[in-house]
Amino acid sequence: MQDDAARCAPKGRYQSITAGLILIGLGCLFFADNRGWLELRKLQSYWPAIIGLIGLSQMIAARNADQMAKGGLLVFLSAWLYASLEHLWGLNFFNSWPLLLIALGLSKVISGLFKPDDAAADKSS
Repeated sequence: MQDDAARCAPKGRYQSITAGLILIGLGCLFFADNRGWLELRKLQSYWPAIIGLIGLSQMIAARNADQMAKGGLLVFLSAWLYASLEHLWGLNFFNSWPLLLIALGLSKVISGLFKPDDAAADKSS
């Protein structure tokens, strides 16, 4: 039991440090923009790409179908946000929000299909 906790601790620590560094970097960028040192307004329609990159990194590091589905959901969310902001294919937030329900349902179905059965998990332990 302690071995499992010891193996998970570095991963959680790494994720915490990474998330902190990302927040610090974003804070510095926004502060520089507010001070007039940068012009981030030209890039404002590309902010959903950050969510997409997080989703892609989760998919690459995924160890099971549940993690893969969560990463895929973030990638879809990123694409939906971009399409809605830019009104691609006539989509906006008002007429395309049901796509989020579909994507969330798909991620749950994928997670459920590839999740090991409780009975099989009990036999292996």
